[in-house]
Amino acid sequence: MKENKASITAYTVLQGIMYIARRTPHHYLISPEAIELGEKILSHSPEGQKRLAQINKPGFTLGVKLREYLLLPGITLHYALRKLAIETHTRKALVDGIKQVVCLGAGFDSLALRLAKENPDVSFIEIDHPDTQQFKAQALKEAEQSNLHYLSIDFTHQNLEDRLAAFKAFQTDIPTLYICEGVTMYLSDDEITHMFNAIRTLSGSGTRFLFTALDPQDSADNNTRKLLQIYLNMIGEPIKWDMEKGNMKAFLEKQNCDLLALDGTDQFKSQFLKPDDHPALHYGEYLVSALFH
Repeated sequence: MKENKASITAYTVLQGIMYIARRTPHHYLISPEAIELGEKILSHSPEGQKRLAQINKPGFTLGVKLREYLLLPGITLHYALRKLAIETHTRKALVDGIKQVVCLGAGFDSLALRLAKENPDVSFIEIDHPDTQQFKAQALKEAEQSNLHYLSIDFTHQNLEDRLAAFKAFQTDIPTLYICEGVTMYLSDDEITHMFNAIRTLSGSGTRFLFTALDPQDSADNNTRKLLQIYLNMIGEPIKWDMEKGNMKAFLEKQNCDLLALDGTDQFKSQFLKPDDHPALHYGEYLVSALFH
């Protein structure tokens, strides 16, 4: 596999996390284990090594600020806050009795691996595009866990329901949490509907679904720049789906789901940042916790 086939977004998000950990006052948001695993992933390829080296260069911080000004204000810190919020919700779900966690589009995230080590009685399944997943699995081979399983799916061409139902490690009769971070915006309306239907068919009532969503570009709650759309189209990862926060509850009702929580940037700030800390923040992406009924 050629290393440059792995998702550009996966590289960018992990580089941003490592930058927060190495070069900013918000390093406390990233755990030492997450830093260690992130370095292993990036060190596994020339592209990742280049991105690690970039972080330590004197002009990198200026470059981050310039890119954020042009594309996504506050997005680098947002990556860290978003992941911490997802981890918090996931840990709570495990305390509440979840015995299976399915990560849809896991990218280069290390949450499943870290939690698999802590929870040997819970099954973790990572699902992602084969190119990105194969690369990540190779990079973390020495740290693999017997209760962490990998399933390759291209969401735009393969059926989630069929692929997961046929996967030996997947169980249909135990309490399950699905996590979908930074993926829904790249799916069409039909693909979003299929994802909800597949989860319902696979795991049934009582299933939890934790996913991120975007406010529309023209929303007052979205501070992304129009130039971002051009950039995403250029790298082949255009935004296809968004949803106003205020419409999410009604949308979930149509999917036969209850809204458990909706965490936006203000919630991330109050929960995870220090009281006297007021950095530039990203607005436009939020985290949804839903329950199938």
